[in-house]
Amino acid sequence: METQNHDSKIDVRIIVGGLDIAQLVSKAVNNIQLENDYNIIVSSIIPTVELSIVKKVASGADILLIGGYGHDETYNILYNELKTDFNHIGLFDYNNIIIEDESIDFKLAEKEILNSIIKSTLSYSLNLINIHTLENKLMKVTHNYNNLLDDYNQLIKEQEVLTRENNELREDMNDLKSDYAAFKSRYDDIYSKDILEVFSLNDLWQDTFRQELSDEERIVIATNRFRPDNVIVGQGYIAAESRNKAVEWLNIVRTALIFVDDNEDDLKKELGSNDESKAPEVNDDYEIPNNFENFWD
Repeated sequence: METQNHDSKIDVRIIVGGLDIAQLVSKAVNNIQLENDYNIIVSSIIPTVELSIVKKVASGADILLIGGYGHDETYNILYNELKTDFNHIGLFDYNNIIIEDESIDFKLAEKEILNSIIKSTLSYSLNLINIHTLENKLMKVTHNYNNLLDDYNQLIKEQEVLTRENNELREDMNDLKSDYAAFKSRYDDIYSKDILEVFSLNDLWQDTFRQELSDEERIVIATNRFRPDNVIVGQGYIAAESRNKAVEWLNIVRTALIFVDDNEDDLKKELGSNDESKAPEVNDDYEIPNNFENFWD
């Protein structure tokens, strides 16, 4: 018969109280052929109950048999010290191998060893089934945990994206609030004023001056700079209390445009000479920009 790998066999170790009983157990084990018949190996027969020694030799066994007279104090001490979730501990009862004259019956010893090992093997197998069941449950729980962990990490990433988008929306909202506040400040008293009429800037310019409007932007700039009462210019329209008021303002702006365009060179020279001399007094009733040549920029 081919030698089987010990990893597939049940490892039994027997703890007895001395060398004489250890020799008897060794002979009995050899006679009952545990390895060939039952796929069981007795890897160690430990001839001492000294706890420190027993712990070292018994570590890693599948089944431990403790020799004793029933569940006596020695058995209980060793059981409590050696029992784990991965082994089984059985009793090799001396009471079952002693005959009337207080001697040990060899055949009874073989029978007791075999019965003790078989009982312990059955208990160990049941324990293995429970362990495998728990391992399967643990694998499922671990799998579920890993799935939940993946979901959690995905949620964290999504939260980071949402947080970033939320911050961007807050910035946009703050910009809109700022723009609204500026708009409100500029047109805060619009409802207290008379209702304004709205006219097409280009049409009104053509009707009034019989020419195409070539520079709407400068009209808007001039209106924004001087802020005439009840006159608003922008987006191709002019709003005023009446058509006459709108035309009146366009006349003022057109006159200013013609004056600036016709006298641009003289104004630049005059402004240059004014840099070297004291500026003339300015009538506080008018708002004149400090740098006239850049007025339309």
